[in-house]
Amino acid sequence: MLPLIDRPFLQWLVERCVAAQVTDILLNVHYQADQVRSWFGDGSKFDAQIRYIEETTPLDTAGAITLARPYLTGAPLLVFNADILTDLDLRALLQYHQDQQSAVTLTLTKVEDITPFGLVELDENGRVLAFREKPTPDRAQFYLAQGINTINAGTYVIDPQLFATYPEGEPLSFERVFFPEVLDRGYKMTGFIWAGYWLDVGTPQKFYQAQIDILQEKVKFNFRGTILSPGIWIGHNTKISETATLNSPCYIGDNCHILENAFIPSGTIVGANSLINDRLIRGIYPQGTLVL
Repeated sequence: MLPLIDRPFLQWLVERCVAAQVTDILLNVHYQADQVRSWFGDGSKFDAQIRYIEETTPLDTAGAITLARPYLTGAPLLVFNADILTDLDLRALLQYHQDQQSAVTLTLTKVEDITPFGLVELDENGRVLAFREKPTPDRAQFYLAQGINTINAGTYVIDPQLFATYPEGEPLSFERVFFPEVLDRGYKMTGFIWAGYWLDVGTPQKFYQAQIDILQEKVKFNFRGTILSPGIWIGHNTKISETATLNSPCYIGDNCHILENAFIPSGTIVGANSLINDRLIRGIYPQGTLVL
């Protein structure tokens, strides 16, 4: 529910699903579940059907899917890690999964430094051969020399029948248990390599970087406001004094007043309903910020 420019990150993800005509959505909730439910409701205002699976105790990365059995129709599941900002083409991913007739399709990406990540080894036809643990720097050089350079990008397409053998409500890990066992059981698992934008936003530093990358148009984003000048985005009903200074890239939310003495530095996001009449320092400011 942290804001991505002008909306919760999770809302951005729901909107991407709807744009790809994926409208039957299950949200796995646990911490602050009521905040998620109150914001999304039944999903109708987002042109989707949204239902909820609540983990009363943590079930690792895959365990909650066993709780979703009453909702599963047999159609492939499109599963997201909800901390990845990407311009992944969801329709292309789903089409690839169908064309390959795979039981599981993993979205993969390439990064400059592979040492923080587990690796996924593919054959020449895109079929997953093995999973490799996070490599040491020396081992990373060995893997790179072998052409093993793709990491799990956190979006999957999965045949829901594969979960039938796992008990309901018990912890289950995609990475350590489910995916390796899919391979061991002989099911076809393929990798869809995405060469576009990809960022794990799981730290404050990366979450801030995501905002800047959006403002610099490194990743597509459906801004609701208007562009004042290159890299300077303004929300609805926001007033900017002619003597205020705004430096690109920056974003000013809805219903703000940026007065004559305001100085908005590059790399700044100001939330809605704010009033600014002094110099800010670079950063993200929440809704209702008052600086005089």
